[in-house]
Amino acid sequence: MNDYDNIWLHKLKWSYLLLVVLTLMTPVIYVMYISFNANGFGANEYAFTMEWYGLIFSDALLIGALRWTLMLALVVTVIAVPMALLAAKYYKAADNKLFPVFLLLAPLFVPPDILGSALLVFFKNLNFAFIWLGDQVGISLFDSWFRLSFLTATIGLIIYTIPYSFVVILITMGRYRPEQTEAARACGANGWRAFWDIEFPQIQAGVFSACAFTIILVFNEYTRTSLLKGGFDTFTTVLISQMLNTGMSGQSYAMSALVSFIAIAIIGSIIILTMLRTESLSRIARAKADPVTS
Repeated sequence: MNDYDNIWLHKLKWSYLLLVVLTLMTPVIYVMYISFNANGFGANEYAFTMEWYGLIFSDALLIGALRWTLMLALVVTVIAVPMALLAAKYYKAADNKLFPVFLLLAPLFVPPDILGSALLVFFKNLNFAFIWLGDQVGISLFDSWFRLSFLTATIGLIIYTIPYSFVVILITMGRYRPEQTEAARACGANGWRAFWDIEFPQIQAGVFSACAFTIILVFNEYTRTSLLKGGFDTFTTVLISQMLNTGMSGQSYAMSALVSFIAIAIIGSIIILTMLRTESLSRIARAKADPVTS
């Protein structure tokens, strides 16, 4: 704030922001609330307990689904974030910036069920083509390359997450000046050293945020994953199947709440560290800008 701002308008803006966040978080908070109820969902009496959290690892179906989801999240993050970073660097260097933005953001404008169904049809036909090719050359090496599996689910999730990672990294790169890279190259650094020593420290908050965002997106994604995953279960598919059929168990609520706690902790830590680093850099900049007093 400065001397010309209205203190009450400032507080009103923050109150509105907190209200929006609270509204968006209400379903998550309710799941957390139910996860500590010994009597489960819909019970007349609420009895606080930690028992469901102790029984999480006794649910083999949930643990197996969580393991597959963690593997998907790790592989998708390792592939999608570097690709998004390269795309952001290409965007910054491109003369015609409209085409890369359109190409990267196009998947966001396609509804998930349509994109997932299109990828499903594409992979099935591609698998038939590879089987036909194998029959022609007399080998079976290509028969299962694009059968619905972990690979097809990974490809679908990479297409889904790259636009978000691209936007997050691009926002952070907006404050980086290419002249710094040119100065590093003029001092004898190669392209990799100029990036790693000069550019990456200034955009690492965006890269780490993109990693966290990608992991959360993979955990939350259902439509594309359910259509492309093949014969294994993921965290969201198990939970939604339980809700539609038998109802969620106490362990399911506890697992959902635990994942939510971890996601909130990760995002909150990134936000706090970024704010602290920004404040530290601001203090350094102000100190350098102040006139030297004798």
